[in-house]
Amino acid sequence: MDNERDIIERLRNGDALALERLIKMHHAFLITLATPLVGPDSANDVAQETWLKAVAAVDMFEGRSKFRTWLARIAINEAHSINRRKGREISLDWWDEDHRSVTVSDFDINDGAWVSAPKQWHHDGPEELLAEVELHDCIRKHLYRLPGAQRSVVIMRDLGGLEYKEIATTLGLTEVNVRVLLHRGRQRMQAMLSHFQEEGNC
Repeated sequence: MDNERDIIERLRNGDALALERLIKMHHAFLITLATPLVGPDSANDVAQETWLKAVAAVDMFEGRSKFRTWLARIAINEAHSINRRKGREISLDWWDEDHRSVTVSDFDINDGAWVSAPKQWHHDGPEELLAEVELHDCIRKHLYRLPGAQRSVVIMRDLGGLEYKEIATTLGLTEVNVRVLLHRGRQRMQAMLSHFQEEGNC
């Protein structure tokens, strides 16, 4: 399999097949990322504009972050642009019944650390899990079953590699709430994975 850095270098040199390869690798992720930000009807528009802008600016990609993270930042900016053009802000309707304000007993806002550390995420990361064919469909199904706020945060952090501050700014939340939502989303995904490992089915 081609190294992603090599593919990006080929794209810089105008190789159309390199672009096709990158789209196959990351397009579904961009749709998944954009959907909670602009809705399903506009998610494809965000993804298409992201690719156009990424190709135009690929020489500016320095490789200090993952290519997927770089794409995610472009996509989020494009989502904001689409929302501004439509005269609306990102809906917070998904701030659902699962939400509760974090308290000092959960998280020390001053120190920026958990008072009682949450369970560890015992996997290398969702990208590695998605590479496992037998888990792909199950993970996707359960990811979409997460409450909207948790789903958005898990996608942005674990799949997109965005920093907590970037996620908080994008969703109009505090970093503390982002951490709480991420923890809850990971717990739900962990429960699914545990079931899959024990039962062998989704």
